[in-house]
Amino acid sequence: MSADAIAKNLAAWYAGEKERYDFRHDRNPYRTWITEIFLQQTQIAAGTKKLKVFLKRFPDAKALARGPIEDVLAAFQGMGYYSRARNMHRAALEIVERHKGIVPVNYDALMKISGIGHYTAALIASIHDGEKILALDANHARVLSRLFKIDHQQGSSQFKKAAAKAAARFFENKMSAGDVNEALMQWGQLICKRTPLCTQCFASAYCAAYNGAQQHAYPVKAARAESLELLWIMFVCRKGNKYQVFQNSGKFPFLKGEWMFPGVFAPISGSIAVLPETLSATFLKKAAQKTQSLPVDFKHAITRYKISIKLLISNEPIAGGKFFTPHELREKCHSSLMQKALRRLDKLEFE
Repeated sequence: MSADAIAKNLAAWYAGEKERYDFRHDRNPYRTWITEIFLQQTQIAAGTKKLKVFLKRFPDAKALARGPIEDVLAAFQGMGYYSRARNMHRAALEIVERHKGIVPVNYDALMKISGIGHYTAALIASIHDGEKILALDANHARVLSRLFKIDHQQGSSQFKKAAAKAAARFFENKMSAGDVNEALMQWGQLICKRTPLCTQCFASAYCAAYNGAQQHAYPVKAARAESLELLWIMFVCRKGNKYQVFQNSGKFPFLKGEWMFPGVFAPISGSIAVLPETLSATFLKKAAQKTQSLPVDFKHAITRYKISIKLLISNEPIAGGKFFTPHELREKCHSSLMQKALRRLDKLEFE
């Protein structure tokens, strides 16, 4: 296999593809960092719309650090995984404190910032500092595993080492390090997809998996974990025109830091989880009895968890928490799960 020939074909193909996305214009390390966080979350077309709004509100690390966090979360709304938004804010605070608000471009320095992992650090360092480091997202993994028939399980340390070794030959050619990372990524996005478009690929003649009619066998993946079904009971207490919610300190397993109705969820096996932790066994027993005959209000999925949610109207406030109007809740509750619950409020009949 001619690595030079593959690299030459890749460079020629990417020359016509590089300008496909507007986010590559007027770049700086901060914009690259934020862009990658947004584009990891959703399809590029949808992510770029939200990205423009976010960058207008938070144009640099200093503005992001000033927040406040509620504004950051609100600007991130609809992108899911709000831990990423919290990590962005925390990282911005560290960048202001340690680097005077300037996002570093050195890989080692980036890896010392909370919330920035290998992928983002490698991408920033390769684009803005020319460091020859493979970022390795799912797109890179598909391309490299098929091209070179990497038989290690995707995500394993062996796979990462083999992928980096395979990609090294691209970094030694004329393309810049940043272009290598982005070209491989775009190759995976547009051609070497889950169902690859091999007949349209500029490198099919050199692809080991394609030439062995094994392209669908790569990358090698672990057996998919079985989905788990959960019942989540949310207690809706209204006082006047306000509803009681609690902020998840992190001990409740889903949606850390988010404001949610108090509640309990029960997996098929294992211990239950409650919010707040002070909910008594007597309270929970009564709630279980009341909800037994109630229908499911809506369903929601979080990774491999399939969750059935029941909303139980309660006339008795739980100690602690805060009360907010529906309008305030829509601004403070950023998760799509809570947004679904809020949309159900106008359909509930209160005693």
